[in-house]
Amino acid sequence: MTNDPHLETLTEITRDPEAMVKKRRHSIQLLSTALLATLISCLHYLITMTQWTNPGFPLDDSWIHLQFARAIAEGTPWEYSPGYPSTGCTSPLWAIVLSPLFLLTNDARYVIWGTYAISATLYIASSYLVGAIVTDYTSSPLWGHVCIIGFVMMPRNTWLMMSGMETPLFFFFLMLSVVFLDRDQPKYDLLLGIAVGLAYLSRPEGILIGAVCVPARMIILAWSGRMSPKRLLSFIAAGAIALIIALPWILHCVATTGRPLPDTFYAKVHAPEGYEIEAWDFWWSLWLVTYPFILIGLILGLVLIRKGRPHLWLLALSMTILYRVSLAYTSLMNNARWLVPVFDLFLITSIPAVALTVELLFNKMKIDQEIFRKSFTLMIIIAFVFVPLIPDYNRQTSYFGNAVKNINDQQVEVALWIKENTPEDAIIAVTDSGALRFFSDRAIIDLAGLVSPEFTYANLTTIECIQYLRNRSCEYFAFFDEFFYPTYYHILRLAVEKVFSVTLTDNVITVRDTLSVFYINWSRWQFIA
Repeated sequence: MTNDPHLETLTEITRDPEAMVKKRRHSIQLLSTALLATLISCLHYLITMTQWTNPGFPLDDSWIHLQFARAIAEGTPWEYSPGYPSTGCTSPLWAIVLSPLFLLTNDARYVIWGTYAISATLYIASSYLVGAIVTDYTSSPLWGHVCIIGFVMMPRNTWLMMSGMETPLFFFFLMLSVVFLDRDQPKYDLLLGIAVGLAYLSRPEGILIGAVCVPARMIILAWSGRMSPKRLLSFIAAGAIALIIALPWILHCVATTGRPLPDTFYAKVHAPEGYEIEAWDFWWSLWLVTYPFILIGLILGLVLIRKGRPHLWLLALSMTILYRVSLAYTSLMNNARWLVPVFDLFLITSIPAVALTVELLFNKMKIDQEIFRKSFTLMIIIAFVFVPLIPDYNRQTSYFGNAVKNINDQQVEVALWIKENTPEDAIIAVTDSGALRFFSDRAIIDLAGLVSPEFTYANLTTIECIQYLRNRSCEYFAFFDEFFYPTYYHILRLAVEKVFSVTLTDNVITVRDTLSVFYINWSRWQFIA
């Protein structure tokens, strides 16, 4: 007879599979709820989308990830345009995850559905982890099931999870990191290091887990007298693992641009100006009223600190502060997509916080009626969390379909025209670099700097920009009219011809209604200083 309890448990499970089901019934039930709730929401969104347009994505940036994924599959990783390495992939891990799709097919229709399938799988896994975490915090599977439903109902959540963006991957590793952070055994520290490294490769904000949550975990262990030298070494080893995982991408960034972070970071991050702060304050004042779970999670979430489980609360707070000081306006754009994980974290924090607070109050008042306590807690959650979500959830489903239609009708349509009406070696100057590159199969120069490093750091004047484009033999602009005319037309007037244009009449997501293709005949242009 072995003395190893793990082997004894394994032997027992092998002999009696029914015992395994009984031991794991709560996990199986949570997984069932996650699977059912998440799939229903995903199908709801996709069916609504088909009433608006053909399958696609509600954000142009989704096609940036797929273009990087295609380049990986073709053996030229991190080249957005042929021969030009780029660090403009915000989520290199997401591009890697999507790249096998292009080993199976190059048909955009199948790539889209494959992306949906991968996104939904990660969304389901995230929903399950949400339920498991809340069950652990409250010692009650009921609140795990409730939180899964709330998580899926959170407006914008399914919208973004099924958008083709990296969010389902990023959020999965956030939740997995929280699971490992909450484990007392040192063996989970190394797994935490892996999760943190992969979270960083999913999105740079993943570094907050290591910068905020891991130190908090170490403080908790030290406070309770459980931080030994051996455990400290375990955390150091976890940090080394995270660094090793992230290092290849960091080195690529340094080798390409001389900077350790992706171009997207340097193109978008900056100290907020006055109008950006005003926009931030306006929208957050609105969300605090329409999404009561934010204040509930922020205030009552302090009870999780008392329980030694502060990580959800810390992530929600630290990410909010990060976006406020670096992306105050950008984070509000495109249906506030950058802030969706923040909303999710506050919602996930709010439900166990309410349950634990009510439990503390009932214990203090010496009310020992579990059914009444759970019913009272459920009523609070329904009234202050679920009910406020319903109107915006329903609105977001139509918004999803409308946004996909906008991208299909504008960016995809223009890209397909370029593919059919320009030489194969044509170079296109753009500000939206996703679908225009993916569908046109033409080299592009991104004047917004997301995937063209020279425009991220050179700080070129308009004339210098035009001269650069001429030197590169770039003869086409695919630009929004409202940007092109005041910026370039007065300089290129004699050389410009508009050759194609698309105007949206139901625009909800693209920067401007009209996107046009302009041909530049450089032989007719001469700049005189």
